[in-house]
Amino acid sequence: MLNWLRSNPALSAYRLMPLAVGAGFATAAAIGGVVVASGNLMMIGLALGAIFGVLLLTAVQQTIWLVLVGTLALSGPLVMHFPALSRLPWLFSILGFLLLVASVLYEGTRRDAPGQSSPGFVAVAVVFMIYATGMSLLSDAPGDQIIAAFKRYFQYWGLMFALAAVPFAAKQIRVWLIFMLGLAAIQLPFAIYQRIVLMPLRLNMPNQVVPVDIVTGTFEGSIVGGANNNVMVFLLIAAIVGLLAARRESIIPARIFWPLLAVIAAPLALGETKMVAVFLPVALAVVYSDLARRRPFAFASGAVAASVLIAGLMAFYVQYQATEGRTELTFDQRVRENLDYNVGNRGYFGGASLNRSNVVPFWWSRHGLDDPIGTVFGHGLGASHGARGAEQLGHVDRKFPGYSIGLTAFAGLLWDVGLFGIALYLLVLGGAFRAAGRLVTQAAPGLDRAMCRTLRAVVAMIVPALLALDVMLIAPSMQVLAAFTLGLIAWRWRAGSGVSWVRQ
Repeated sequence: MLNWLRSNPALSAYRLMPLAVGAGFATAAAIGGVVVASGNLMMIGLALGAIFGVLLLTAVQQTIWLVLVGTLALSGPLVMHFPALSRLPWLFSILGFLLLVASVLYEGTRRDAPGQSSPGFVAVAVVFMIYATGMSLLSDAPGDQIIAAFKRYFQYWGLMFALAAVPFAAKQIRVWLIFMLGLAAIQLPFAIYQRIVLMPLRLNMPNQVVPVDIVTGTFEGSIVGGANNNVMVFLLIAAIVGLLAARRESIIPARIFWPLLAVIAAPLALGETKMVAVFLPVALAVVYSDLARRRPFAFASGAVAASVLIAGLMAFYVQYQATEGRTELTFDQRVRENLDYNVGNRGYFGGASLNRSNVVPFWWSRHGLDDPIGTVFGHGLGASHGARGAEQLGHVDRKFPGYSIGLTAFAGLLWDVGLFGIALYLLVLGGAFRAAGRLVTQAAPGLDRAMCRTLRAVVAMIVPALLALDVMLIAPSMQVLAAFTLGLIAWRWRAGSGVSWVRQ
């Protein structure tokens, strides 16, 4: 039957899909006419919103711009200073789902030349979405929890799929890369303002509020609560290794490279996040991995220099905590406190919760052979979701109040989708890393190879973010950066060897 359908040109997917899309639009137009004729203002508003969404489906490039600018540059500062706009990110979340629909439409109507199919990790990502949703529906998780968690998990996966499906010109990709570099550069004025003006406002707040955490650039944060400063650091490190990769290809002169590098790196000294000590060496090791074989002495010298730089930055962070913190602790006491929080047994949030080193062992202690189904398949999307403002707590999180069982994204995935689900998730990242590695070997010298090296390094950075932070599951900005990275890898893979960069 399938062979007959493939062999019959009149019934091929490429002919049926446009007909189906046209029929869908005609049906929607008829329904919209009935709604307008009813005179119901609420229904008319919903219909107009749907029409606007359909229009955006045909303007994927503009929708991606709205998602990038809105999520990475606008939402954070606006919501930080105007908490009444806390639902603003929902608008861009909706756009992310519209991109998901648009990618399906484009994939169904696109003709690929031989060798231009999407890389395997995109298919694995689709399987993960289907698996996570299906297993959640079969679990004992409440329906409203599943819906809310589905939004949190997949609200920007449409960006990845759109970049994988839509044949954007290399010139447009270049513009988006320049935007990302510019976004990293403008973190400095925001960080200076937050350090000088906003941080003093947090000095007399409860101990759970760390004053310097408000240095978060254009990313999410609350003056009276937590902030995603790790996302700012993630972007800055990605931009730094991108500049280094470009410098290796001699496509950026020294007179521009060094000032730009200083501007992008400066916010690292204004804030305080120890993830710098993880992100930076991982990214540098990937970008310069080829030197480990060809020029081992140069690679080792660079590794020593980077280690000294990172050690100095960590010492600066601890010294700042000891001299300007709210509690009187010596430098040595601060070092021990940081070790207790990260590799010891002291919990976060006043010491009552789990920490990064014991959150996964705690999951295992409640699973293993005692709960084989939960171990393998999890308890449903959102099961481990902890307190985040007014959002609903996960039904498993409520069984362990104060523990923060979803303290890291890795632990949250274990509770929500089990070992099978997290294996699929890691396969997506591993597949993207492998695909980017192949692209590096095949890329043309210049911008093409620099971009592929940078994308591979950024994928590698996602792994420690998954293991040590929860931002992969709850922070829209981090989800956009990750989806954009994976999407660019898929786009470059699909573009093949014929990609042509303007002014390369």
